Amino acid sequence: MSSLRRLLRANKLSYKRIRKSCRHLRDPLAYEFFREEVKALQAWAATGEIDLCYGDEMGVSRQAVVPYGWQPVGKSEAFMPATPSGNLTTLGFFYRDNRLESYLHPGAMSSAMFVKCVDDFASRLSKKTVLILDNASTHKSALVASQLARWRSQGLHIQYIPAYCPELNLIECLWKQIKYYWLQPSDFLTAASLRNGMETILAQIGTKYRITFA
Repeated sequence: MSSLRRLLRANKLSYKRIRKSCRHLRDPLAYEFFREEVKALQAWAATGEIDLCYGDEMGVSRQAVVPYGWQPVGKSEAFMPATPSGNLTTLGFFYRDNRLESYLHPGAMSSAMFVKCVDDFASRLSKKTVLILDNASTHKSALVASQLARWRSQGLHIQYIPAYCPELNLIECLWKQIKYYWLQPSDFLTAASLRNGMETILAQIGTKYRITFA
């Protein structure tokens, strides 16, 4: 086995988790078009004329995303209790400079909740803002569609990206960091500790917790 590992490494291979991907399901032409569109919006935002924001929801539960972890040699195998309780949803509006507006609540997101959160977000904008969203049903429901003109009048413009193109939404990077790196195993012990862990992290995005984009 050790010889096999050396052979694989000598051939420029490394051992790492194989990730799931939906890239094969997306429209490549639509992806390329909107990739350029997002680049143009980023360049416009860099001039200071607009703000560019990335929105999405993230769900967490006590089914922790902790497939591996360091453990003392010779000790009993570490485990975490398997339980479906304590599900939380975070709706976030994230800026490239690590500013975050977040809304944390138990259970799943509904269109009515989404509209209420966007209303709150739009009421505090300081300049024209473009919000990047995916095509989740809560983002494109009839209720949401009926609010688009009103939000535009407040300076908030929604830009939908194509399906199966999470790379175009930078908030996905934030969700990955929270789930895989910033939440600690102890945060998943109870529903209360999970909520407290999430609240602590969300309150410190931009200070203790930051993402450096290339």
